[in-house]
Amino acid sequence: MKYVISVSKTYKHRGNHRHKASTKKFWHVYYYEYDEIEEEWYLRTKQISTVLVPYYKAKQVYKRTFYCSDCDAKFWAFVKKRQKEVECPYCIE
Repeated sequence: MKYVISVSKTYKHRGNHRHKASTKKFWHVYYYEYDEIEEEWYLRTKQISTVLVPYYKAKQVYKRTFYCSDCDAKFWAFVKKRQKEVECPYCIE
């Protein structure tokens, strides 16, 4: 499962060095991917074409921390930009 968190234009070879003014930037998508075997979240990056930018921007979500007053638990979830509430994963059980 993939959750897109950012779509931005960056240098192809990013790092701790200066780039010339003539260096080109490329579109990259940053996303979280869940590995079901190890049960962990990984942050990944992929270079994309200019045509795919609106598609990935429409799928963009935000990682936010929520608090459930019923069970006094903090949890984080991926939500759309203006979404304010999420069901608690601990109260559902």
